[in-house]
Amino acid sequence: MGIIVPAAILLPVTAAVIRKKYWQPPERLIFVYLMLSGVFNILAAALAARSINNLPLLHLYTVIEFTVIAAFFRSIVEPGRARMLITWLMGLFPLMALINIYLLDSIFLYNLIPRSVEAIIVVSFCIYYLMKSLSFSAGKSPFFNFAVVVSFLLYFSGSLALFALSDFIIANKKINALIWNTHATFVLIMYLIIAVAYYKTKHEK
Repeated sequence: MGIIVPAAILLPVTAAVIRKKYWQPPERLIFVYLMLSGVFNILAAALAARSINNLPLLHLYTVIEFTVIAAFFRSIVEPGRARMLITWLMGLFPLMALINIYLLDSIFLYNLIPRSVEAIIVVSFCIYYLMKSLSFSAGKSPFFNFAVVVSFLLYFSGSLALFALSDFIIANKKINALIWNTHATFVLIMYLIIAVAYYKTKHEK
C-alpha cells in the first residue's frame, strides 16, 4: 500500500509519454493529474518520514485535484449547461474548502468534508458523462475519455465509502487495514485503466 501502489503511477505516466504525440486536451489534463498525484505523494511521504504533519498538503492537493479533474470533464462534455456548471464549481469548490478550514476544521486535521464533497461531485460528473455517452442518440465516445471516467467512478465511489465510514474505521484497527488496502486497490486499478487508455490512444486516433 505504501510502496507498490504509489510506484504504480509510473505505468500510466510511461504510457502517456510514449503516446505523447497523440495527445488531445483530455490526455494533457490527465497527465497533469498524474504528475500532481505523484509529486504530492512524494512530498507527503517525505514529511511523514520526518514526523511532520503532512495534512496541509492534502488540503492543497484536494483543491488542485478537483480543479484539474473538473477541467478534464469540461473538456469532454458538450457545450451547454453542464459545461457552465462545471466552470462554476471550479470556482466554488476552492472557496468552500477555504471556508471549511476557517470555520470547521484546522489545516492540520483531515479535510473530511472537502474530500467527501469532491468525491460526490466527481461521481456525479462520471454518471452524467456515462449516461450521455451510452445513450442511443450519442455518437461514439473516445475510448480514452470513457476509460478514464470509469476509473474515476471506481476510485471516487470507493473513496466516498471510506470517508462516510471514517469514524468507524479509525476505531477498529482490523477494519482500518482492510478498508485502506481496498482503497489502495482501487487506486491501483485506476492507474492500470488510465495506462491502458493512453496505450489505446494511438490505435484510436
